[in-house]
Amino acid sequence: MTVRERVARSARTLQAIAVWRSSLLAAALGLVVVALGWPAAMGSKTGPAILAAGAAVASAVAWWLLFRRLRGPGFTVESVALWIEERSPSLGYRLVTAVEQGAPPAIERSLASEDWTPRVREATRKALLLPAIGVAAAVALVAASRILAPAVSRFANRVAARPTATVGVLNVGVRVTPPAYSRRRAESFQNPPVIRALVGSDMRFTVGARDSFVVTAGNTPVPAGTPWRVGTQPVAIRVLSGGSSRLIAVDPVPDSAPVAQLREPVRDTVLATPSGTLTLGADLRDDLGLGRAAFEYIVSSGSGETFTFSSGTIGARRLDGASSGTITGQLSIAALNLKPGDFVHIRAVATDLRDDTSSARGASETRTIRIARAGEYDSVAVEAAAPPEADKAVLSQRMLINLAEALVRRRRSLKPEPFAGESRVIARDQARLRKQVGDLVFARLGGDSTGEHQHDEQELRAALTPDELVKAAENAAAAAAGRVLDFEGDETPVVAVNRPLLEAYNFMWDAGRELDQASPERALPAMYRALDAIQRARAAERLYLRSRPPRAVVDVDRARLQGKEQGTPAAREPRSPATGVARVALARFARLVGLSRTDPAGAADSLLLLRMDLLGSLSPGAAAAAADAAAALRNGRDAGESLAIFRRALGPALASTDSLSRWSGVR
Repeated sequence: MTVRERVARSARTLQAIAVWRSSLLAAALGLVVVALGWPAAMGSKTGPAILAAGAAVASAVAWWLLFRRLRGPGFTVESVALWIEERSPSLGYRLVTAVEQGAPPAIERSLASEDWTPRVREATRKALLLPAIGVAAAVALVAASRILAPAVSRFANRVAARPTATVGVLNVGVRVTPPAYSRRRAESFQNPPVIRALVGSDMRFTVGARDSFVVTAGNTPVPAGTPWRVGTQPVAIRVLSGGSSRLIAVDPVPDSAPVAQLREPVRDTVLATPSGTLTLGADLRDDLGLGRAAFEYIVSSGSGETFTFSSGTIGARRLDGASSGTITGQLSIAALNLKPGDFVHIRAVATDLRDDTSSARGASETRTIRIARAGEYDSVAVEAAAPPEADKAVLSQRMLINLAEALVRRRRSLKPEPFAGESRVIARDQARLRKQVGDLVFARLGGDSTGEHQHDEQELRAALTPDELVKAAENAAAAAAGRVLDFEGDETPVVAVNRPLLEAYNFMWDAGRELDQASPERALPAMYRALDAIQRARAAERLYLRSRPPRAVVDVDRARLQGKEQGTPAAREPRSPATGVARVALARFARLVGLSRTDPAGAADSLLLLRMDLLGSLSPGAAAAAADAAAALRNGRDAGESLAIFRRALGPALASTDSLSRWSGVR
């Protein structure tokens, strides 16, 4: 047998290997298609035929893709000879030369002893091993599919029978018409999860082309065909029609009062003579628009038990809805006919375009102009002051703040009636403290707070409004015209102490009114400002002596917790588990996340209700994220990122740590 004939026989062997490889891969692919489609085709009449056709097509495609090499020049004698030369470098290209036409006989004789059959067998093993393993795995997959097909079919039937949520069934349209004074245009929304509307706006609802639908605001039904007016509290609007519903959260946006900032005069002033002219200036701004602004002044004069008051306005101006503006004016001191000891109180007042003038009115801080009394500059003696009585007010005000903060934290766990009762108890304590501060103001300004008429005066004083108390207190200061007081700068120490206490009295009045209405959250800012005013009153009357202060004796052992313990301490009680609004909110969030897998529309409604309950404590970013997540759940989009932002706003996640270090391995 010649060398060329031997190479041709090897070429036929390699061609058969390629055919077997293509057949095995096609069979494996067809069996995989059968295994994957078996559960779906089991319960259908045409399923087996479709499955067989799919397996046949898959096998044909795989065989054609792998066997098309046979149609090319891949298995010629020359190419196979070159393939053998690549795997047997010792041949030195003699085999390629021998299969060519006209090869020398010497090369033919040198190749008689060469055997490349092991190379062909090795190629056969490598080419057929993986396809054979694939066929075996596909057969095992088909067997497992036949065994698990009934269970898979039952699970698919249960999933198909489960009721699915209707997402976006109702096409709800909302038209929001702001109040006329705001001068804003009406807006229309389509399927909004959250609507931010100005307080007093009218909202009208439509549901596609449907005529019959029901709208409820909280627990109150809205009559058909009538607009619903936005109040001051967040409300959940539910629209029902044909067994479907949609929840819309309404966030009320209150119209804030105008802000007035007095630019001139810069500070309170004591004038030696009632002459000259004061330049007045103020900056104004409002969120919707300013209506009218002016400077108001009150003149209090008199002494003893006779006082007179007069008031007026200067520099009145109409701003016609501008968002910001300024007013200026000139106040002639000589035209007021002031006498020594008289007071002039000046402030800037602005109103917006609302009809309710009480809530639409904003005022600046008050500047006080005082005319010096006769002989006020004749002495520089400093009289020793009694221990400051404002310290007791500081302690009491801090205690009331702690009680109010504790009541706010317990709001969720109390019913409305006990909550309102505790709030009114704090309001009565605040009223008693306010009366003490008022008595202190009158005592410092020369009023007599003792005697048989004390009780009637206290009751009358407690009934005064803040503005009336300011007038009465300043008149009491004017009654002390004969007293010689030292001063530094522009005013006497008595007046410096009196002003912060009057501010504290005003803030206590506001706090007591909110506490009487069971709104401790709204009372806390005024209580904080009252405490700050009392502390400023303490600092104003503090005396710095020239002598060395007494040495403070400190029990060092007690301060360092090193002394002997006196007596036996009481047994400590275990702390109760932490409860509160955050824990309840986290539990509700976990439930709605689980609900989002089966009922996205219900999860969106639950998320909006949770957002409405926590609206006062959420940041604007977290509230916006909750609204975006609700819209994504209703529209079938991914809400993971928005839910994560809202979850982080509810509080830190629980973290667990292991006290044992991990093993790094056995050495």
